[in-house]
Amino acid sequence: MNRFELTVWGARGSIPAPAAANQIFGSDTSCVELRCGDRLIFLDAGTGIVTAGRKLYEEKVSDFDILFTHCHLDHIMGLPFLIPLYKDHVSARIFAGHFLDDTTCQAMVEGFMCPPYFPVKPKQFAAKIDYRDFRPPQPLDLGDGIAVKTFRLDHPNGAVGYRVEYDGRAVCYITDTEHQPGTIDPALVEFIAGAAVMIYDSTYTDEDFERFVGFGHSTWQQGVRLCRAAKVPQLLIYHHDVSRTDMWLEELAAEAAAEFAGAQVARTGLTIAI
Repeated sequence: MNRFELTVWGARGSIPAPAAANQIFGSDTSCVELRCGDRLIFLDAGTGIVTAGRKLYEEKVSDFDILFTHCHLDHIMGLPFLIPLYKDHVSARIFAGHFLDDTTCQAMVEGFMCPPYFPVKPKQFAAKIDYRDFRPPQPLDLGDGIAVKTFRLDHPNGAVGYRVEYDGRAVCYITDTEHQPGTIDPALVEFIAGAAVMIYDSTYTDEDFERFVGFGHSTWQQGVRLCRAAKVPQLLIYHHDVSRTDMWLEELAAEAAAEFAGAQVARTGLTIAI
């Protein structure tokens, strides 16, 4: 079988959480790397992509894709610091499809990489960048046998979930999204059905969810329900709230594994073979 694996570079939500109590699970915001054969795909470009970029530079990787779920800062703030984008031998394709209006991916990147917010503009990237727009449920064909399905998520300003299929296997990346308590979205169940792994927005728990209705996030327990309904064997609990310490997340890992054997808590550096 061809190589298909994921690596977590950042699992935090909202803002980085650099504290002594957060060394095991990491402090960086959303970024997951997928290796599909010789191809490389990033899901989001939070602060975790900065460390990933250094590794890419050392490995002399010259071609990759970035799929944005949406453009809230915790999912894009690492992009200006991605070293390979400043190298003229690199080619990158950047996708975004969450917009609720006619905004484009390129306009979004130019909008946050500009003075007075940031001194470096995207035109200073030396890499060959192809900005690509879509609207879910439009599928994306990345070539080399990599098919990507897209799904509209419930999040302020919009967000997109992804199903990346390669060599007969699939990974689903479902963040940021809010569920309706007491229900399971049948369309989302169909979207993730049969995937090997679902990476899921688990910012809250069922116990504290009521206080955060409208914030656009979900719970690990809802992730378990979805996995069971869709027969997905592995759940990666993701997008940790900044207040979640290593001790809290270790306790969550034990509780979640007892509830669903395939559940584990995402941490920086975790690699899973699909």
